[in-house]
Amino acid sequence: MSDFSHKQFQGQLYTFEHLKPIILGLDLVINRVDQAIRIFVTFGCHCFTEEFDSSKHREEHVYRHLRELRAFDPLRYQCSKHLPTVMQTLLNGLIYRSDKSYTYVSQIVIDSPNGPKPYSIFFSLERMGSDNAVDLKLYVKSAYISPLKSGKNAQRWRFKGLVCDVLGVS
Repeated sequence: MSDFSHKQFQGQLYTFEHLKPIILGLDLVINRVDQAIRIFVTFGCHCFTEEFDSSKHREEHVYRHLRELRAFDPLRYQCSKHLPTVMQTLLNGLIYRSDKSYTYVSQIVIDSPNGPKPYSIFFSLERMGSDNAVDLKLYVKSAYISPLKSGKNAQRWRFKGLVCDVLGVS
């Protein structure tokens, strides 16, 4: 079960089972030893909501989560259904790093005649304590249709390189 309450919007019930936490496995060679890295992945409500704007949103758009007022977005919701699969592709992908914020851009197909769309995923990655069953925690802060937006100082990394950096190994 996910951490999000269901949403009734325009006569349809939206559920969030697809955004329940998942654990991903990543095989790495660290110091010439094969290691299985376990990554605990959680998702934020910004993956299916946008900033609430009273000039364009009505009461039915309201979505509250952890004291935050947001606007439910059906397109972001539709895209969020791809997140469990996209997180698997992230493991072998390129990410962009700016300070402690990371971005990964995938291509997803949604109901659109124009083909795949760039889907930007914004996330954080941190090391877990040694007493945990997982090595890293990845939190997807937000995700929406958008081409890459990276700062001028952004660095391009392989996700596996980022994992090694966060773990403090080479």
